[in-house]
Amino acid sequence: MPGMSSTRNGKFLSLEQKLEVCKLVESDIRHSGPQLKNFVSHMNTWSSRSSRKWMEKRQTTHLIQRKKH
Repeated sequence: MPGMSSTRNGKFLSLEQKLEVCKLVESDIRHSGPQLKNFVSHMNTWSSRSSRKWMEKRQTTHLIQRKKH
């Protein structure tokens, strides 16, 4: 992108340094893949349980209101 530059500690990075940063990021992503999968799985489970509890609470509230009328 025009006008954009990569700097580290206020210094411009050479093409070789940029490539090294890319390699390090790629390596970090590869090594953290299993952790990311576990995290996503955990969040999906938590979200599913949370949604189920919300629906159960809503149904209970609806039944209580129906009995009052």
